[in-house]
Amino acid sequence: MTMDAEEVIQERQIDPVTLQVIGGELDTIAQEMGHKLIRSAYSSIIRESEDIGSGILTAEGKQIAEGDFTPMQVGTLIASVEGMFETFEERGQDPDEVINEGDVFIHNHPHYGAAHSPDIAVITPVFYEGEHIAWTATNAHHLDIGAATPGLAVDLEDVYAEGTLFKATKVYDQGERVDEIWNLIEENVRTPRVVLGDLQAQISSCEVGKERFLGLVEEHGYEHILQASEDLMHYGESLMRKEIEKVPDGTYHETAYLDDDGRNRDERLKVDVELTVDGGDLTIDLSGSEDEVMTGYNVPFRGSAEPASYFIVRAILTDTATHDEYIPQNSGTFAPINVEAREGSLFNPSMPRSAFARINQVDLLGDLILKAFSNAIPEKTSAGSGPHCYFISYSGVDENDEYWVYIEVNESAYGGRPESDGLDAVDALVHNTQNRPVEDIELSHPLRIEHYRLREETAGAGEHRGGHGHERMVKFLSDSTITIEGDGNKYGSWGFDGGKGAPSGELKHIKSDGEEITLPSKVSGYKFESGDKFSIKSISGGGYGDPQDRPEQKVYEDYLDGYITKESAREEYGVVIGDGGVDSEATQRLRDV
Repeated sequence: MTMDAEEVIQERQIDPVTLQVIGGELDTIAQEMGHKLIRSAYSSIIRESEDIGSGILTAEGKQIAEGDFTPMQVGTLIASVEGMFETFEERGQDPDEVINEGDVFIHNHPHYGAAHSPDIAVITPVFYEGEHIAWTATNAHHLDIGAATPGLAVDLEDVYAEGTLFKATKVYDQGERVDEIWNLIEENVRTPRVVLGDLQAQISSCEVGKERFLGLVEEHGYEHILQASEDLMHYGESLMRKEIEKVPDGTYHETAYLDDDGRNRDERLKVDVELTVDGGDLTIDLSGSEDEVMTGYNVPFRGSAEPASYFIVRAILTDTATHDEYIPQNSGTFAPINVEAREGSLFNPSMPRSAFARINQVDLLGDLILKAFSNAIPEKTSAGSGPHCYFISYSGVDENDEYWVYIEVNESAYGGRPESDGLDAVDALVHNTQNRPVEDIELSHPLRIEHYRLREETAGAGEHRGGHGHERMVKFLSDSTITIEGDGNKYGSWGFDGGKGAPSGELKHIKSDGEEITLPSKVSGYKFESGDKFSIKSISGGGYGDPQDRPEQKVYEDYLDGYITKESAREEYGVVIGDGGVDSEATQRLRDV
């Protein structure tokens, strides 16, 4: 811990060593909750992709610790608890009378703080000596919630078409299972065994968190833990403000456009980011973005737009890999960041607009925040990462007339960085989910993965080149339906400081007779026949710095690895490669032109 961090802590009442010990224990509990959920889950989107969040909150709903899993879950649990309290107020309920020991709530309404409706939060109160002192909570993406199309959905009329919605709904009431709610879920989703199993895994995870947190209270005393929680939030806020103060004051503005809303193919959607730094305060204003759309391609403000903005700022300014001091992740960390979006806009839709499909909008939002920061602190930012993903649900009916559903996240890549190349084929920006092993996919579903590899010759050229996106070819072994929640078929990634950008993504339906159909980035309930193939190519990262400054040996290594050709080495990097390797003299002459 640095002296600056110690000075911050010494303003509070608990000594620095004890505070860091308690902070570490709280983080460990949140992390254990997430691992418990992953190990217990039925679906691959949780078990393999780890599309989850876990955390501990105060009784008032302030986050004091979180697990290190999907970044999009950062802050989402805070908003979900806020949405629960709003629901109690609307119903005329006194929270002190509604919240009881042994209760378990579920919550997924996108207009009441949820990230989006497939992400169901399981939230359990923690009681100590008869007093409600905290919440343990998990958030997880569920395989199906009974929407208009299996798994995922884009072209929806309103929020009611999203499937089964819950607002502060008890599935356990004072320790007793509420069978009516469990029956409702079972009868309204396509994959009940998996969905119910994943919910039980979330509940078990919360119970582990509750047990560990109460153990911490017994060890240190409730008043001590309460004070430590407040101190850690104050410490987190102070650290973030110190980092914001290092950014030159001013307003930084960036704009880009999404492909479409999933229905109106020729109408691009504006994403506008105005980032203002004023001392230790940071405002991210999204009000210049597109109006809300009449499909499911909107973004819940509190559940997604805010958490995505928090994470990108945190990753740039308080990355734990670049700081020696202990950096807690809690409500205090987010306090200096103010996110604004006018009501009725793409990032703050009004009821009853649907907000089911929102990952690509927040990806592009994160990319624009990064680009805005690059105008002020280029040494802490990268070139453009692939600002999209192809979030795809595959589904069909098996020989027992039961639905199978599989959801995958097709990743892009990071842009080149000030000191190194971009990372290849990883979920960049705000989601960071993992892929599923090919063998597991083929064992579980009527799909064959014919190839899954890096997308060569598309990484943005630069002194530090962008990372490579990926290519996947899927063959269908039975008639199937897919829904694609994607973007980036009409744009690529951007280069920085002389670096080159990377081309757009691409999706193709290849019929069994060889006919190729280029698909848009979003489809809902699209049909494939047995024997058809599906080609997916994601965006690569942009380059950082002038490609002519890239060392010729690194260019040659990329050639040997098959990432570039001799022609692109010459045209993009000014490096001449002959049969015996790099021709250094010819390279120098070419670069001197």
